[in-house]
Amino acid sequence: MEFSKEQLKKISDLLKSRSEKQLTIEEVQKFIQLDTINDCKQYLRVILDFYFDVMKSPEGRKATSYIEDDRNIWMQTMFSKGCQFLSLLDGVGYSKGAIRLKPIIDFSILFTIARSVYESLIAFELLFVLPKTDDQQTIVYNLFMAQGLSERLKDLDEEMRSHNPIRVREEQNDIDNCRKAIENTELYKTLGKQTKATIDYALGNGQRFRYIFKEDNTMEFIQYEKAYTLLNVKENLFNSLYSFFSLHGHPSYLSLIQFRDAFKDEYRADKEMAKHATQCVLSFMSIFIVDYVNLVPEIKAMYDKLEEPRRFAIGMYEDAMRGEKKFQ
Repeated sequence: MEFSKEQLKKISDLLKSRSEKQLTIEEVQKFIQLDTINDCKQYLRVILDFYFDVMKSPEGRKATSYIEDDRNIWMQTMFSKGCQFLSLLDGVGYSKGAIRLKPIIDFSILFTIARSVYESLIAFELLFVLPKTDDQQTIVYNLFMAQGLSERLKDLDEEMRSHNPIRVREEQNDIDNCRKAIENTELYKTLGKQTKATIDYALGNGQRFRYIFKEDNTMEFIQYEKAYTLLNVKENLFNSLYSFFSLHGHPSYLSLIQFRDAFKDEYRADKEMAKHATQCVLSFMSIFIVDYVNLVPEIKAMYDKLEEPRRFAIGMYEDAMRGEKKFQ
């Protein structure tokens, strides 16, 4: 990722408060490139700081509907994933008696969290950003709610159902209310048979909430592997990224041999892979928070009031991924 000297100067100004000495342009460039694990932790904290500021502000808790309330909670889950990722960058050791294992970074776990952050970003975009009308959002969000509730009900065996009849009845009523909310929209009444059949299938099977409305008001199911195309990022930038996460997060042969070789003294691949995972998480969290603030005028005002270096640090990954060049 390349930045101009002016942009690097902005980051340098921001980091003065975190360093006892003035950072040179070269040092800032090194920081942005995440040359060390400490760089990774420092930069992640810059973004998490703003997430935390939003969470504890009255504006971050303001909501006029259940969908907006869940949107705010969604931001809190992203913060939690970022904090968990940050803690794992310290590595995990072990001891038994006089024998101690030095802390290691299990990059397969980092990529598992990175995949979770990516999935959360995609779902957030589908549910809160991409719908063009309130009716579209009502439909896709209630499909999302119904899918989650149906999955939980399906996991209950007969014994659990017999011991929790009130819970079963309440959750089935909630699923029925999701259907009613969808069918009461003006948009639903105008949809074609095929689109209504898609909605009925999703509601009836408790599956597939990841839909978008196309221009002709038909609905398209979105796979995580192809979802990056909806993020408005540069072409091919996230190509095969989800497969990469799955390959390293799942118990594949490749993940096994990479773990075997990662801790060799001559090439500490664990740290290199950790830096790559951090760049991915920073990219997703930057895109998320920029899109989040654009949904909430009060939060957007908070962001706009930040000093320029801090706004740049929070938004520069999003800006670079989308090629917007807002900070030049």
